[in-house]
Amino acid sequence: MFDFINLDSTHFTAFLVATLVIAIVPGPDMAYIVSRSIAEGKKAGIATSFGMQVGVMFHILLAAFGLSALLMTSALVFQIIKYIGAAYLIYLGIQTIRDKKGLKINIQDNQGGIRKAFWQGAIIDIFNPKVALFFLTFLPQFISPNMGNTFFQFIFLGVVFALLTLIVDIGYSLIAGSIKNVLAKNNTAMQWQKKISGFTLIGLGTLLAFEKRG
Repeated sequence: MFDFINLDSTHFTAFLVATLVIAIVPGPDMAYIVSRSIAEGKKAGIATSFGMQVGVMFHILLAAFGLSALLMTSALVFQIIKYIGAAYLIYLGIQTIRDKKGLKINIQDNQGGIRKAFWQGAIIDIFNPKVALFFLTFLPQFISPNMGNTFFQFIFLGVVFALLTLIVDIGYSLIAGSIKNVLAKNNTAMQWQKKISGFTLIGLGTLLAFEKRG
């Protein structure tokens, strides 16, 4: 157990695996970051990545305040949310496997500097309701009410999620800025990556769904 942060070690390990899988799966955010990197260079892609994590933290804070309060008033409702979240992970896994499309990269003339790239990335995620839905269902899977302060657990896991995702996004920015369109054309590698990631998400969701709730 991680006593200094009041987290169960098993939950934290599962959280790290799920976060890394979700971070590397090609999706709209990655496509946007890669597009900016190809069109405007690595620095623009990295700035966009930082901006998107600002949006991520915005939604994590909302989830932390809302769901922590909910846990204090209704443990049953919180458990229901955890089951919904486990089902959502399985759904994401199935959708990832079924997605046969390649990484859609839309390169447009969107010059405007590093600061503009940062704020555009932040705005995209802040005003995306799917991001809010994701964190409302994802983070509760790894919260342990019997371990103490749930708000602190939310914040800690959220920060870890944002940092790991940022590292992956920066990696994609550097790769995209270096090899240009080669990344988008390598559909075979992308499809294998999606299948492995999809089955991993399904496995995690299944384990969480059948886990004994404390």
